[in-house]
Amino acid sequence: MLSVIIPTYNREGLIKFTLDSLTAHLHPGVTLEVIVIDDGSTDNTANLINKYYPEVRLLKNAGKGTPAARNTGLAAATGKYICYLDSDDLVGEQFFGAKIAYLENHADTDACYGTYDYFQSDGPFSKDQIQFKHKYPMYTDSTRYAREHLVNYLGGSYLPANCIVWRKDFLLRRRGHDEHMMINQDVELFVRSIFNGLRIIGIDDRTSVYIRKHSLDARVGDPGNAAEKWRQILQLRKRIFADLKKYSLEEDDCFIALSTFLFNYWKMLRHSEPNIAIEYLEFAKKVYWPVPVKGNLGYRLLALFFGPVRATEIKYSLLKRD
Repeated sequence: MLSVIIPTYNREGLIKFTLDSLTAHLHPGVTLEVIVIDDGSTDNTANLINKYYPEVRLLKNAGKGTPAARNTGLAAATGKYICYLDSDDLVGEQFFGAKIAYLENHADTDACYGTYDYFQSDGPFSKDQIQFKHKYPMYTDSTRYAREHLVNYLGGSYLPANCIVWRKDFLLRRRGHDEHMMINQDVELFVRSIFNGLRIIGIDDRTSVYIRKHSLDARVGDPGNAAEKWRQILQLRKRIFADLKKYSLEEDDCFIALSTFLFNYWKMLRHSEPNIAIEYLEFAKKVYWPVPVKGNLGYRLLALFFGPVRATEIKYSLLKRD
């Protein structure tokens, strides 16, 4: 059995599309347990589920946040496998079958992931709404690519949590999500899992999860103007940096990826959140310096002669925009 765990908050108008994509006839051969955790909705979400989706297990977790809601679902799940979904996303037909079959036949693998697409809609899904976005690499060997996953995550390239099928016992050993995190909860779980020997494989079986990008609200993953979220992103990187040393992963590719991530956040925040931005820059210098910059030849030459910080300032002053 696969338990699909869906935190929700005020998604009356969208969660029906998510739940409809999980109906049994769309996933033949897979027994699904769908668990929705209502985090204090004030709309008609709970009534809609009770009326039209009686097979769904509806739990309450008022106001505790997404990580706590996912942990509530994990504790209640009876399935052998777990998939976390957002309450506005959709699962393509037969998405789970090949992943579960692989895990059943490979006891040494902790998780599988599949393909995904982003789409723009405030309502039903259609394939003409799909928007191209850079995709996470498909690594098809669970024992060879731990470092590649780590470097990707250190550099800010993440695998959407929506397309991962986990073994429940692996997640229970990791104690699920960190409930103190307001943002980057999935990043924290994935990196912590890597440090604890995660074996994960990519399976491209021509099925996808469809991740909604819409205008109704801001995703939890968007820091916006929330200074505390920016600080949590930085504090998580400091924890990861300490773990790189703890687990003897002190190699240049890891440090370069992490420092480049921090430097790019400094560039992004230096006008809107200057005090936080300088913290990012100072930590980037501690991790690895000078960071190699990417861009056109002129920018790279400026960085070579003046360093990445001054090169950035010169670049944008010449462009007269930022």
